[in-house]
Amino acid sequence: MFVYDPDMSYSMDDQIRSDLEPMTTILPMLLKKINIVIDALAIERITTTSKQSNSGNCSVYAIKYIEFLSIGRQVELVIVFYMPKWWRKLAVELYTIDCTT
Repeated sequence: MFVYDPDMSYSMDDQIRSDLEPMTTILPMLLKKINIVIDALAIERITTTSKQSNSGNCSVYAIKYIEFLSIGRQVELVIVFYMPKWWRKLAVELYTIDCTT
């Protein structure tokens, strides 16, 4: 499990482990129910990603991290320079969704 913490909001790795303990316990149990067996989840702290410039960008950062990770791109490429473009792109994509079907 990777924890993306560019602004070092967690002061210690022990705090991260404590906060994620429920997830590292429950997720393997849920996966076992669908016949995916894992022993344990390791936690790795990533501090090389871009720090968001304001509190309004967190959702776009999360979306972009998921997109980049799902296609095998480096999340370090998710930088504040592209945020205005990604905001507009996301707004257009959401606006053009046909919700009538």
